[in-house]
Amino acid sequence: MANDENIEFSSYEIDAVGEILNISMGSAATAVSELLNAKTWITTPQVSVVKVGDLNYDNLEPAICVKIVYVEGITGLNMMVLKQNDVQLILNQLLGNPLVIDPNFEFDELNISAVSEIMNQMMGASATALSDLLGLKVDISVPTPYIIEQTKFGDLCEMPLDSTVVAVTFKLTVDGVMESEFMSVLSLELAKTLSGKMMDKFSSDDSPNDSANSAIAATVAATQQAQQASMPSSQPAPAPAPAAPMGAPMPDPSMMYGQMPQGYPQQGYGYPNPYAAYGAYPPPVPPVNVQDAQLHQFDAMDFGIPTDQKDNLKLLMGVPLEISVEIGSAKRKVKDILEFTQGTIIELERQAGAPVDVVVNGNLIARGDVVVIDDNFAVRITEIVKSKFMDSLGKE
Repeated sequence: MANDENIEFSSYEIDAVGEILNISMGSAATAVSELLNAKTWITTPQVSVVKVGDLNYDNLEPAICVKIVYVEGITGLNMMVLKQNDVQLILNQLLGNPLVIDPNFEFDELNISAVSEIMNQMMGASATALSDLLGLKVDISVPTPYIIEQTKFGDLCEMPLDSTVVAVTFKLTVDGVMESEFMSVLSLELAKTLSGKMMDKFSSDDSPNDSANSAIAATVAATQQAQQASMPSSQPAPAPAPAAPMGAPMPDPSMMYGQMPQGYPQQGYGYPNPYAAYGAYPPPVPPVNVQDAQLHQFDAMDFGIPTDQKDNLKLLMGVPLEISVEIGSAKRKVKDILEFTQGTIIELERQAGAPVDVVVNGNLIARGDVVVIDDNFAVRITEIVKSKFMDSLGKE
């Protein structure tokens, strides 16, 4: 929250900015989840109003900053500050590399391009969520990544050090990859625009405080929907809270987080009680009698072969078969073969290190790697090839 000396932002405006970014980042988390094929959560926004020269992101250094400019619907700058190590892990997850931090990792042109594409997907989804919330078309420029070690943050913002910005810190979790945080730094113009448009959209003839409360109450419901979409599938999603009537004051916080009466489901995950603000509850859900299905047990059916055929098959099991290993093959014309001499090299179609074929009586049954045991070549089987020949040998 802003300190008392700050008169540029009211507490309602700060709350509005936090809720708007919470909603938009919920959509961004969904986009990142699909891109990385890993569940992603972006939660717990902490809003502060500071001067550019006083901005503290020491816990994110060494950092990388991605600059986003809003070009339609709303105007202003949004700078995303992330840890370089976090970005490296995200890139490893995207490219299918081991999830380890390499101290020699370099943000070359390819990696910078990948970071730009990730942020483009993320902030594009965020802009779509803002468009739906504010009821206007919102578009952004192509995100531009910068290494803060090479570019000073004040120069990147193109603002004097005594300019006011709004810094919002989020918790960032990518399932199985990382748990960290990042910072979103909004220009004063963008923050004022977001809070102003939200309050204009939900404003009424009530007093300013009631209008702000109504706007924030409406965004709370949308926030819950966005967070439910990014919850782990193994957890049951809580019921969404109904939207508060237009112009209605915010309910008492002590009521919002109270316990439901006996016979009603309790809310989880710290969400407010969806019915407490209205002073009434729907009828309790009657209990449902659930029983396990009784399934008939069938005896195992024997589809084996007759006994005389089993005996014949046992006799065949003792027949020796010739096994050969083929490294590879090549085709040459007759005139080329006639020109073969000592030292001639014949290039096979198989690459070095590829598995060799294990052939029995002209039938491919397996593949493996060539090894040496006591000065003799051998083959370590790595794959059994499905074939009619193998199926016939295995029947008993």
